[in-house]
Amino acid sequence: MTLRFSERMGINPLPEALKPDAMPDELRSSLWNVFDSWRKRQPEDQVLRAIWAEFWKRPVDTIPVTRGYGSPHYGDAWRTVRDHFFRTEWHGVYDLLDFLIATLYQGAQLGRAVDRVLAGELAAYRVVNNQIVPVTSEQEVQALQEALSDKGKFGPVSEHLATALAHLSSRHNPDYRNSIKESISAVESMAKIVSGKDKAELGEALIALEKVGKLHGALRRGYTALYGYTSDANGIRHALMDEQNLTADEAKYFLIACTAFVNYLKTLV
Repeated sequence: MTLRFSERMGINPLPEALKPDAMPDELRSSLWNVFDSWRKRQPEDQVLRAIWAEFWKRPVDTIPVTRGYGSPHYGDAWRTVRDHFFRTEWHGVYDLLDFLIATLYQGAQLGRAVDRVLAGELAAYRVVNNQIVPVTSEQEVQALQEALSDKGKFGPVSEHLATALAHLSSRHNPDYRNSIKESISAVESMAKIVSGKDKAELGEALIALEKVGKLHGALRRGYTALYGYTSDANGIRHALMDEQNLTADEAKYFLIACTAFVNYLKTLV
């Protein structure tokens, strides 16, 4: 997933998948594809009986089945499930998948496949302990949208965040190392603006804000430590860092955390 110019500049909304109450067509289709692949490796009658009796609470003798020579055929039943999957609200998709993951014998296998899709599409949910759980809130999405839309003197800050999001959301070539670097650089850029110290590094700018009473010492120490993690000899900002050690979850955490701090620093101007 690559952000369009209008999305990076805050003109259009962020990709829908980031929003907790959205199910864009691409995400829905990808989730159906992994479900469809998984269900073909399961006993058809068991999966369908579970959906009809336990999930939909319908009589199992209403499952469409064609009987003849050989095994029964469930084509009509699966078309009913597919119609439901593509017509239901966004939360209905998660309801069905969550039920199957938690209930069926091979549900954990489905859960791993669903989790890979959710991570790849930057969805607001992930599979944890065989349950679909939220990892992004509406407030976090709004905060990111606000920070990306900043112009004028805050323009360089929004550019760093836009680049961080682009690195993170690239479908074919995500770059988590540089996404984290750009997220931290956004905080550094905002700290320079607020402190009035254009040449200062993040730690120095935060100390300056603390000295004039604009920043609590605990916050200053927390972000100084976070910056230190990305700047040490084995850190993100050095070429020796092994990119395979980084994940989308880590890059997303830095993006959300740094966005929140950027928006907070902006209030100190």
